Amino acid sequence: MLISRDDARNSFLTWIVCLASCFCFGQSESSPPRALPHCQEPLDLDSKKLPLVLSAAQSGDADAACLVGFAYHYGFGVKQSDEESAKWLLASAAAGLPLAENELGYLYEHGSGVPQSDALAIKWYQAAANQGLATGQNNLGYMYYTGRGFENRNYAKAATLFAEAAQRGLAAAEFNLGGLYDTGRGLPQDFKLAMEWYNKSADQGFAAAKTSLGLMYLRGEGVNRDYDKAAALFQESAEQRDAPGEACLGYMYAKGYGVRRDYAAAFKWTSTAAEHGIASAEANLAYLYEHGFGTTQNPQEAVKWYLAAAAKGVSASQNTLGVYLTQGTLLPKDYTQAAQWFRRAADQGHVAAQVNLGILYAKGLGVPLDYIQAYLWFSLAAKAGSREANAAIKTISTVMTPAQLENAKQRASMLATKTQPASDPSNNQDPSTLATDGTP
Repeated sequence: MLISRDDARNSFLTWIVCLASCFCFGQSESSPPRALPHCQEPLDLDSKKLPLVLSAAQSGDADAACLVGFAYHYGFGVKQSDEESAKWLLASAAAGLPLAENELGYLYEHGSGVPQSDALAIKWYQAAANQGLATGQNNLGYMYYTGRGFENRNYAKAATLFAEAAQRGLAAAEFNLGGLYDTGRGLPQDFKLAMEWYNKSADQGFAAAKTSLGLMYLRGEGVNRDYDKAAALFQESAEQRDAPGEACLGYMYAKGYGVRRDYAAAFKWTSTAAEHGIASAEANLAYLYEHGFGTTQNPQEAVKWYLAAAAKGVSASQNTLGVYLTQGTLLPKDYTQAAQWFRRAADQGHVAAQVNLGILYAKGLGVPLDYIQAYLWFSLAAKAGSREANAAIKTISTVMTPAQLENAKQRASMLATKTQPASDPSNNQDPSTLATDGTP
């Protein structure tokens, strides 16, 4: 009676954003992946059948109750109502139907028609998973991955559940499993196995997997670098309205990788991804507006999108705002705010921001004059290979007292053993750095 269909909910795609933004004008954001197909819909239900199904449900038929629950959730032949959906799904789930258990878990996870409860979401996802329902296994894996409803994240448990669902052919789980191999979370990092699972998912038309495959071809991870294949995969996923795919395609057009450079197309796809809330695309769109690439130059729009990306943690945008605040260009000069943006970016390991923050400390601009703090930030940036930082260390060493210099060197040595700059594509020669990375 029920026809299975994956509902490709790509809210697990913030991880894809992390990858996508490695190849755009800003820097990466780091969040977990998710592709959550929460249900399988009863596609054969219409308004003519509904009275018969409803009558059967009222008589205690668990299958019919499940169908009615889906009908109310999706508005098939009835007015959409999550409350009514929850009522009928609960009756069906209580009788042990895995489809109802899984969908009820989704309602509890999101607080749709029932009070939000991670604990009850886990309970019902677990019940569905125990009966071998792939979507239940995938959804329970997501809860372990994010740590929702648990004391801590459990990547290993998530990997086990994704693998079970993937073995049953669930495209979203294949994608998620590929993501764990790609990042080395819960499993040993293995780009070839990541490619294998991404391919299985992509072969089923899963857009997020196409984006991930494109990124692997773009980066040359697990496969020889191939811009043409990457661009083709991004085109497919973007046309399926995968927002990270749109962001990646915009990047390819801006760089001319695998396609002819076309700033108008870059603007089109980047702006679409930015409107969908992709932080890296917001940073890229700001860059396009700032320089008038593919659109009319618009400083106000540039600032708007830099601020949006920076607020979401894009360190390149945070650094860029800091630069503008020190220069008084797109924003009024404000060293205090500049220092705050530099600090947020520097704490993420953004090398240019570390240098910039060190300069402010060395000059006492927006922060107290502090040669030792300046030396420490220059040291972190120098450790990441910044020539500007090495030059700054030599300069500031000439104005520090012997005691200050010895103190700074000792603290820098201790810091080096404890602190590693956060992984940030804009720290190195990643093909993503088109953003402004100037110094004050």
